[in-house]
Amino acid sequence: MRITMRNIILSVFLFALMGCNNWLDVNPRTEMKEDELLSSEDGYKSALTGVYIQLSLAPLYGCNTSFYFPEMLARTWTIPSSSRSLVDYYLGRWDYKQKDVESLIEKIWKGYYTCIAHLNEILKTVDKDQNLFQNGNYELIKGEALGLRGFLHLELLRMFGPIPGETAANQLAIPYVEELTKDPNKLLTLTYSEVITKIIKDLDEAEQYLKEDPIMAEEDPTDEWQKNRGYRFNYYAVKAAKARYYRWIGNAPKAAQYAQEVIDSKKFALATENDYSSSGGLVMLKEHLFGVHSQNHQSIIEPYFSGSDPLLTQSTNYIQTAYENITGDIRNVTNRYWQSKQSPDYWWITVNYFLKYMDGSDFESPNTIPVLRLAEMYLILTESASQDVAKPYFYQYLIARNVTLSWVDDVADSEKLKARLEKEYRKEFWGEGQMWFWYKRWNYEKFTWPSSFTVPQDGYLIPIPQSQTMFD
Repeated sequence: MRITMRNIILSVFLFALMGCNNWLDVNPRTEMKEDELLSSEDGYKSALTGVYIQLSLAPLYGCNTSFYFPEMLARTWTIPSSSRSLVDYYLGRWDYKQKDVESLIEKIWKGYYTCIAHLNEILKTVDKDQNLFQNGNYELIKGEALGLRGFLHLELLRMFGPIPGETAANQLAIPYVEELTKDPNKLLTLTYSEVITKIIKDLDEAEQYLKEDPIMAEEDPTDEWQKNRGYRFNYYAVKAAKARYYRWIGNAPKAAQYAQEVIDSKKFALATENDYSSSGGLVMLKEHLFGVHSQNHQSIIEPYFSGSDPLLTQSTNYIQTAYENITGDIRNVTNRYWQSKQSPDYWWITVNYFLKYMDGSDFESPNTIPVLRLAEMYLILTESASQDVAKPYFYQYLIARNVTLSWVDDVADSEKLKARLEKEYRKEFWGEGQMWFWYKRWNYEKFTWPSSFTVPQDGYLIPIPQSQTMFD
């Protein structure tokens, strides 16, 4: 199956210039105007910043690929009636052929590949322009671009590719786009095995280019652009992406290795109860290995989580079941992550809407969406390492979340551990879009929370949009 670049990079996107409000129209279909943008260090910085801005918009992590699309598939939210929200009704039933769901899938697909197209334009010219850069910014820009390209293809593979496992290797997965081209013969959908080979190649190269990332330095960099590395695809984000990658493809030793390297760096720490009295809102900002900042996030999320009739809610009973009725759990403190109100559909039912991303009187939102977070590294390490290694790390995680410490003993039993980690992924990444990928990786045939749901046949195989499959 082949796809066309004409459809992959269809839209005109906006790139932001660093430190000002000027915007530059860039049409990747006609290729970036190198004399206007990629002719200086600042131009490259602006181009890369533009990719981060795209990632923060509603088609991707600003909405669709964080709290919306994968969370609806995981049935994290109460599925509304068709009269209230048609797209949510069908999405909650995994009906990928309904026209509104098809449109949503297409936006996600195009969003990812447009970002990849811009990264490829940067990578096409950055080597020959090395003389433009100072302060190690050539290595940073190339490392970030390579790392992001590998990571975004990993995200696409997890969403659109086959269920990982021994039978996946020769199955068609997704295109791996490494250059801007108008030749459709260069845009083939590759097999799962081919895609994972290319992903790790990009991530390995990115790690080498970022080996002197300022995030590892003890002092702040003098170059202003090199600050706030948590909002960029930094050295530890690459390590975390590799942990996620190896866990996805079933290489437990490698997954444990990279997760442990991130944790043992001591550059990040698990959030505890004390952190809720400081800045960082409800998204556990101190844990972010990589997150995207969305300046307009409050306006994006308003219809979903606030107002008189928020779209995404959950019942009290299901929430307490998910949190196992542990009131001391820092994620289950009353009125912290949830606020109650009367159901718009049933007056006798109380529903709860989600506060994680909302500006509120108690917590000011940083308008940052977590994409890779330290907690995931602890859970990957717990799942992937030997018992002797996993136990002390899982114990640290349980202490930080203020939950039952005896759960650490579940590490000794594979089935108990799987059940425990399922519950922790649900609690930990509520609204972050990770739970559905847990279900897909394990190929669950049935959900038992929040209610019984049998996965449709081929339900984990999200179809590539029709507009992308013009060549057979």
